[in-house]
Amino acid sequence: MKVGILGGTFNPVHRGHLLMAEGVCRALGLERVLWIPAKLPPHKLVEGNIPAEDRCRMVELAIGGMPQFQLSRIELDRAGPSYTVETLRQLRREQHGVAWHWLIGSDMLPELPSWRQIDEALTLATFVVVPRPSAPIVSLPAWLTRLDVPTVDASSSDIRQRIRAGQPIEHLVPEAVHRYILEHRLYR
Repeated sequence: MKVGILGGTFNPVHRGHLLMAEGVCRALGLERVLWIPAKLPPHKLVEGNIPAEDRCRMVELAIGGMPQFQLSRIELDRAGPSYTVETLRQLRREQHGVAWHWLIGSDMLPELPSWRQIDEALTLATFVVVPRPSAPIVSLPAWLTRLDVPTVDASSSDIRQRIRAGQPIEHLVPEAVHRYILEHRLYR
């Protein structure tokens, strides 16, 4: 069984995340993609101090009705920072016989060498890098897999900025996520 993992702060989740996960799922023949919101991302602050439960709920709304996508609370229910290597160790202990594929956008490449015990993480999952329009891939180490799938030029930081400026975001996030942001007055 082949399973993808898409982790992140999802602050907020957007159509770029969905399109990337759908493309990788099809291209690699994944049985499903686990969406894992980070409770305490070790490499960056959660801008706006949006609680993990709000970010988790937005992911849940975004992937609702898509049976190939599954929300995982593995990092939300664990104490301390959300380290990829610890998540992969736990998943491998709990689910045997799974070929794990950790999905990242090319914008994460500069940070990857600083991830906690990245060498071990690379033995626990295949790391699949999807080029993002805002972060072209110049070169890629052999231990990473590049996969070109359709994407959109959307970023969570741009969406937060647009909300603060009173600009529309409907084209960037699923309708249910847009309603949640409005109802909970997030990113104001």
